[in-house]
Amino acid sequence: MPTDPIAAIQHLGYTQREASFLYLVGAHSGYFLRRQFDYFINRRKGAIARNFLAKAQAARHIEVIEYARGWRVYHLLSRSIYRLLQMPESQNRHRKADASIRSRLITLDYVLENRDDEHYLIGPEERMNFLGTQRRINPTLYRDVRDGLLPVLRSTLVALENRERPATTLVRLLFVDEGLLTHAKFVRVLEELESLLCAIGNFELIYGSNSDLNFKQAAREFWRRFGRYSRAPEAPYRRDLFGKPVQPVEPRVPFAGTMTTIFFQLVPALVRLWYPVWSKVGTESDRGRERPASAEGRMAGVAPAPDLPTPFAMCLNPIGLLRRTLNSAWTPGSLSY
Repeated sequence: MPTDPIAAIQHLGYTQREASFLYLVGAHSGYFLRRQFDYFINRRKGAIARNFLAKAQAARHIEVIEYARGWRVYHLLSRSIYRLLQMPESQNRHRKADASIRSRLITLDYVLENRDDEHYLIGPEERMNFLGTQRRINPTLYRDVRDGLLPVLRSTLVALENRERPATTLVRLLFVDEGLLTHAKFVRVLEELESLLCAIGNFELIYGSNSDLNFKQAAREFWRRFGRYSRAPEAPYRRDLFGKPVQPVEPRVPFAGTMTTIFFQLVPALVRLWYPVWSKVGTESDRGRERPASAEGRMAGVAPAPDLPTPFAMCLNPIGLLRRTLNSAWTPGSLSY
């Protein structure tokens, strides 16, 4: 049996591209959409995707979750595939609530967009080895009382900018806002990770969402906690022959944390489609549930349409990911594809 998980999945009858896609889905999401497979193989809808889905369904490696108006979400649930990924007990195998599925689809979008530029730490063992062996961080900052990885780190995407230099490379963590009304969940995550992020030093916290409703509040909270670590006196400047300052002799501070927001921009016509069915009316049973952002927060000029219930159309046809980098003073940066 091949030790390479992608090669092992190919032995189940999949092509190299299909096996590579299933590897990414199993490792990071557990759920996917047809258009995400099309994006991965750089094709539009056609026979390749149709045959792949039919093959996976016939082998009972995936299940189809039907939503309103014919939208489908595919769930990779085969224990045999997760065993080949050396993740036999992965939570990705289990059926999740709608909000969790929505979050996982956004995570997969991010992975597909950045897979050639980042190295992802997959599984608790690899993450603990990186933090403990490569970064030599105090285990109490990332282990729980049972000596396992903290739950918040299990559910957070962790990536390295340069896998060849793990001891010094930039570390990226992805927080996914699946359409929350407030940034309260983000605050809880920061409370759990603040000490660890300070120990890492050079990190980038990615706030990904299909709504920019909470971007400003999240940025303020981030810099309220971490801004003080970057407010050290500047190092002395060298001066050239004309007396003009050049680059500092030493970096300002060892701490180099930052925050970036990614807005999953949608085709305007599709913004109307992703209201969950329970947002149609405010009943007693709806109280306490996190609702998606308002239409004004998602995209100006587009009215909500709660009569079109599906929480997943937001991921069906994005026109790109917009990055917005926030500096310590929180001045919104430029947007670029």
